[in-house]
Amino acid sequence: KMTKSQRWIVKHFGELVEKYGGKYIAVVDERIVAIDDSPKEVDRKAREQFPDEIPSVIHVPTKEALTCIL
Repeated sequence: KMTKSQRWIVKHFGELVEKYGGKYIAVVDERIVAIDDSPKEVDRKAREQFPDEIPSVIHVPTKEALTCIL
């Protein structure tokens, strides 16, 4: 079962690729709370801001990477 944040990521995936392609993002409670090149940094920043939450951390693919997949 997906979390609320994971459902939000799926719903906004195209927009995320446009804005944050190639970056890691952390989502908590349907909000992007951290953006970085490092998954560890994104997780750390998110947990620092929201110590009682488990952030959803993903690598947002670039448009070019998605084109190769399709």
